Amino acid sequence: MKKERYFWLAGLFLCLWLPGRPAAAAYVTGDDLARTCRGGESVNIFSCLNYIAGVIDYHVMMQSLGTAPTIDFCLPDGLPLEKAAVAVMLYLKKAPQHDSFIAAPAVAMALHEKYPCAPIRSGKKKK
Repeated sequence: MKKERYFWLAGLFLCLWLPGRPAAAAYVTGDDLARTCRGGESVNIFSCLNYIAGVIDYHVMMQSLGTAPTIDFCLPDGLPLEKAAVAVMLYLKKAPQHDSFIAAPAVAMALHEKYPCAPIRSGKKKK
């Protein structure tokens, strides 16, 4: 019990003693993502694919929770991540307005344009 108290006090002391840094906005812009995806090194390509996969994973999670995303897309089953990335890159190339803004909405917009969700059909038939 005493050891736990000392560890807690030591941790508190370190937190108070270490100089704090102001929070900085750390995000990927559309231009950052496009440059990363165009980079020839494998680390750049993996970073690009992982960023796009993160946006897709978050989107799928929101859909599974029943939360309707503002910009919805529905990827075909078995779609390779590389094909989704190509759709994103083509979109970013023709939409330079995203260059200075956070890339995540641009990724969603690109995927919405390429892979829109089918309209929801009601159970009633028209006569």
